[in-house]
Amino acid sequence: MVFRDGEEIKMRAKALRSVPKIIIGVIVLILVLVLSFNIFVIVQAGNVKVLTQFGRTTGVTFTPGLNLKVPFIQNTVNYSTRQVTYETSDYPETSQANYPDYLVDTTSSDGQQIQLKYTIRFSIDGQKAEWIYNNIGDMDNVVEKVVKTEARSLSRNIPKKYSAAQLYSEQVFDVQQEIEDTLRPVFEENGIILDEFLLRKIDFTQEYFSVLEEKQIAEEKIVVEQNILEQEKIKKEQAIVRAEAEAREIEIRGEALNSYPQIIQLEFIQKLSPNISWGILPEQGIIPFLDLSKLQEGMSASDEESSQEETEETQETTIE
Repeated sequence: MVFRDGEEIKMRAKALRSVPKIIIGVIVLILVLVLSFNIFVIVQAGNVKVLTQFGRTTGVTFTPGLNLKVPFIQNTVNYSTRQVTYETSDYPETSQANYPDYLVDTTSSDGQQIQLKYTIRFSIDGQKAEWIYNNIGDMDNVVEKVVKTEARSLSRNIPKKYSAAQLYSEQVFDVQQEIEDTLRPVFEENGIILDEFLLRKIDFTQEYFSVLEEKQIAEEKIVVEQNILEQEKIKKEQAIVRAEAEAREIEIRGEALNSYPQIIQLEFIQKLSPNISWGILPEQGIIPFLDLSKLQEGMSASDEESSQEETEETQETTIE
């Protein structure tokens, strides 16, 4: 029993001596892992990381791939060089943009209330990432201080130079282009690459649409009245043309009668009663000459009627 107790004591003592070694080994392993995560910096494609030491830039910007830094002393700030979007809409919480925001309220040059919805596609210039960190800050600061501020300011002011009718027409593309052209150099000064500014929609109030409808109806009435006026002018011109034609016809006829007075005599004969078939045309005046054959036929018909009447009277007397 004594021998066995001695062996157990030795084994326990040996086990106790090995515990610190195990603890030290675990600690060393943890330290190695921590150091590994802090020494190696993996930069994903489409990103750059600015290296800082005690909060200051070191002049080094990590590009995509595996990079090394001093653990616990140096840190990195990430910037996306991929295209990202800033978007205004009615419901930002449902937007798929990287940086959603509420729409912009402004007015037209004639005082109409409008709301602008637009999208900005942009990216960070990787070569200016360190300058951006020193002067602006991280990505959220870039969006808040430059993209959002400048875009919302321009989208409020530029549309005020246009009337509501112009903003409702194809001139809305002029507004979009003016905002983009003004925004681009501002972005470039701040290390931002503007890919595209898209003015998706301009919303007008219901009152404006009511006024627009009334105006359209009034314009249509004016067009109808103008058409009626044009028709009356055409009718008047046609009447004038007809009158001038008739007057010219009378003038030509008068000239013809003066030159050939016999035309009057011929027309007079043509308009005589059908019972007069021809006449004699002397040099002075007109003497109609009767058609004797037709007169004889008329007289014969009268004699026959008289004879028939006498016969009928004689028969009546005999019967009595």
